[in-house]
Amino acid sequence: MTCIRYQTTTGQVGCSQKIRGRKATAKLMYAALDLHEKSIQCVLKDEDGRVIKESKMGKDEDRILKFLDGTRAKVVMESGYNHQHIYDVLKERGYDVTVAHPLMVKAIAYARVKTDKVDARTLADLLRADMIPEAYVPAGDVREVRDLVRRRHYMVKLRTMLKNKVHAEIATRWIKYDGNVFTEDGKVFLRSLSIDAVDDYLDTIEFLSRKIRELDEKVKKVAESDRYAKLLVTIPGVGWYGALLISSEIADVNRFPDYEHLCSYARLSPGVRQSGDTQHTTKGLGDSMLNWMMVQCTRVHVRRCESSAITRFYQQVSKRRGEKIAIVAAARKLMRAVYIMLKEEQAFRLDG
Repeated sequence: MTCIRYQTTTGQVGCSQKIRGRKATAKLMYAALDLHEKSIQCVLKDEDGRVIKESKMGKDEDRILKFLDGTRAKVVMESGYNHQHIYDVLKERGYDVTVAHPLMVKAIAYARVKTDKVDARTLADLLRADMIPEAYVPAGDVREVRDLVRRRHYMVKLRTMLKNKVHAEIATRWIKYDGNVFTEDGKVFLRSLSIDAVDDYLDTIEFLSRKIRELDEKVKKVAESDRYAKLLVTIPGVGWYGALLISSEIADVNRFPDYEHLCSYARLSPGVRQSGDTQHTTKGLGDSMLNWMMVQCTRVHVRRCESSAITRFYQQVSKRRGEKIAIVAAARKLMRAVYIMLKEEQAFRLDG
């Protein structure tokens, strides 16, 4: 264990091992961190629910550690875009950290008065009562892979947006071009128009295309050593990028008790909302990135692999229910195959 030296107000020098020793004998506490973009509301409660101390501070990990110093505290925070760093810091220091699912917490703890202080106290009370709906926190290496594939996805979206702007610029001027304007010949034509906005967009598109190619090389390199991706790429219609994205979003297939739970997580199983005699089907909650990739891969699969059981299933459903329903049903069937492949570590079979 690494010894981190500190100095008290009296000038005495000690180390963090001594602090941890006191923490082991200290009374159990419950701490909640209500995270925001620039500030954090912290509260510490005892086992009886009394507020020991609370404070609002900036995003400073040292101040949070000082707030928790000397306590044997269980810590809870809501899942969000900025929880991961402080989660890792607290776990490294030996704290028992729970990440709460934000939507489910709101369903449990709806309050008429909503402030940061109330939110933090409510989180601490839910933790004390063991009523936190816990969110899954993937390992650090999985989070890095997710960041890689999501970054590429975002850059492709930006490039598509800029291409649409180019189309809008030439459409407003009634300029026509037969074919794809983003081929080499098409870009020469666009440059010849001498439209400042189009030239700016083209410059940015070319920059993004170069970055996307670089990311594709990184994705392939990572995917070739990923045990899930190497299995998923055996599915017709799934490339290295799709395989790595699916792998990183699933993270660990064993956290799903069966394929139906995985389909629900991928938003491929319809939810139901009912009030009286009125009933609606919804996509429900889940991973939108996984849903998007599974649908895209299924579209390519049914076009390229006519001998697949999934393609035949898609064609049967499409005749009866239409293409939109059929593609989701086929994606759900493909997800079932993915679940079995990852659980049994087998390559894809055409018979499904």
